[in-house]
Amino acid sequence: MGNVIWIDVEDVLVHLTWRARPTGIQRLAFEAARALVAVAGVERVRFLRHAAGGGGFYEVPYAELAAAYEAAVAPAAREDRMWQPAAAHGAKAADETDPSAQAPSVLRRAWRRVGRLLPGEVRMALLDLLLHLWAAARAVPLLIRTAVQARWRGEKAAEQAEATEVGMAAGDVLLGIAAPWSDEHMDRAERACRERGVRYAALVYDMIPVMRPEFCVVAVVRRYGDWARRMLPLAGVTMAISEATRRDVEAFAAREGLALRGPVRVVPIGTGFPSIPEDRDGAAAALVPAEPYVLFVSTIEVRKNHLLLMRVWRRLVDGMATGTVPLLVFAGGIGWLVGDLMQQLRNSGHLDGRVRVIANPSDAALAALYRGAMFTVYPSHYEGWGLPVVESLSFGTPVVCADATSLPEAGGALARYFEADSVGDATRVIRGLVEDPAGVAAWRAEVRAAFRPVAWRETAAAMLDALAGVDAVAGVNAGPGVDRPWAMDEGGSAV
Repeated sequence: MGNVIWIDVEDVLVHLTWRARPTGIQRLAFEAARALVAVAGVERVRFLRHAAGGGGFYEVPYAELAAAYEAAVAPAAREDRMWQPAAAHGAKAADETDPSAQAPSVLRRAWRRVGRLLPGEVRMALLDLLLHLWAAARAVPLLIRTAVQARWRGEKAAEQAEATEVGMAAGDVLLGIAAPWSDEHMDRAERACRERGVRYAALVYDMIPVMRPEFCVVAVVRRYGDWARRMLPLAGVTMAISEATRRDVEAFAAREGLALRGPVRVVPIGTGFPSIPEDRDGAAAALVPAEPYVLFVSTIEVRKNHLLLMRVWRRLVDGMATGTVPLLVFAGGIGWLVGDLMQQLRNSGHLDGRVRVIANPSDAALAALYRGAMFTVYPSHYEGWGLPVVESLSFGTPVVCADATSLPEAGGALARYFEADSVGDATRVIRGLVEDPAGVAAWRAEVRAAFRPVAWRETAAAMLDALAGVDAVAGVNAGPGVDRPWAMDEGGSAV
């Protein structure tokens, strides 16, 4: 069948195999894919994985993708890990951010005897190394179990690939929808375009690795740069999830001398994730703190700027009366480049117990945390959109965030803002809210009355409209009748 949208979901399914929870990228990719199927039909929107041996693609049913995603978001909230620090200043936090807390007591005693014989700098460096080696050793059983599962799934996939490798037709569209910056995706996509007349389309979340590489690990900077230089010029249409990302794509192309094949199309992002499971046994609600709290939902990584909030809360603790500072809750997994932050949390006793970390929360737990928060905060240095900002508003919970990049697009007039990177301005705004509960209550009522969600069908319709105009690769004739295969009727359905 010609004129099909083929979506490469290899990276999505690999992530769901190896990680406990989907991140914002996988969530957005799945909801967009589900909406595309609902609008255009399962015969027009189909899904691919990478065939074995460096070849092409093989098809996976939409039901398989949906089942993998639902399994990833389904675990009950009781599986979430809540790290509750000791209240006393300087006391050891009984949490998994400190590997030494899990080391056997005999090893700790041995270290106290041997470590004192070493110079101070050497002792601390060696201790840090040993603790991280111990943490890595504890992860070995999980690594082995996951590797065995992944190999079994890979063998099953290879068997399927030999029997059902897909032959895409000229005029079909290949869409990279999640994180398609692997060499395997790029090689296969270029071959499909060159040899079969397939047309490539890109959905860009952000350009952070090439615009602000200081926030990423080196491997991601390299891979993403390769993808941007190879695939943006190949794309017949490039879609972005915000105006800020559109500007970044165009600025990067100009800087690198890349010729884009047309203007970057901005597509609206749907609100929320309909797959949130019910909290039937109340386990998610049990994670909600009993005291007033402010919530920050995000992977804990350097770009998200948790350190700024820690400094803000230090000022609140030092400058406000005892018992008046709300709890600050970090909800998210531990990411990269945050070793110093984790150490500061440990050293301070999690700011005398005023900071709590809930690791890898389930969707049900996140929903309960959003609903119960006084307000949420989002101080990120750089974003492509800002899903937690919109999520917070969708639950009727006010949000205050940095005035950087795409965040004002996400929050609009309903959010409040502080100057990006300014601890002083963030403290001013947040303390003002903490000390004005009546004002926050009025703001919450305004959010609940005025917020208007974006349906994921709107996202799908915008993507289909953009894909309808995707041009063929230079030198390849896609054939007649494929320029606009997804015209929309007035009701928003594909015709």
